[in-house]
Amino acid sequence: MTAEHLNIDHMSMVFDTPAGPFKALDNVNLVIARGEYVSLIGHSGCGKSTVLNVVAGLHRATSGGVVLDGTEVDEPGPDRAVVFQHHSLLPWLTAYENVQLAVDQVFKSKKQQGTKGFLQGAIIA
Repeated sequence: MTAEHLNIDHMSMVFDTPAGPFKALDNVNLVIARGEYVSLIGHSGCGKSTVLNVVAGLHRATSGGVVLDGTEVDEPGPDRAVVFQHHSLLPWLTAYENVQLAVDQVFKSKKQQGTKGFLQGAIIA
């Protein structure tokens, strides 16, 4: 059996709105093994992006949480990434330069060569 990689444990997410609290997620549970592929499928507004944003550390669950490789996810980290649904690229940069810009922000202490090496190792042709 493959080791547990990601554990979403009793995760709920409530957003405050002018109309009152909105429950986006209610008691979500999911365990994903290392090497396993999973798709989140559902209609618009069902909470797919909210789950991914919590897993990425961009939001904290109202209750429950996410454990990745034995460590609780409570902030963004360089081991996770999200590709947003809306345009967030700088059109005057190449795709590579857009990614490099983000990597440079995460690894500020690395020199240019280190960043380039990291990106080349991460890109699958």
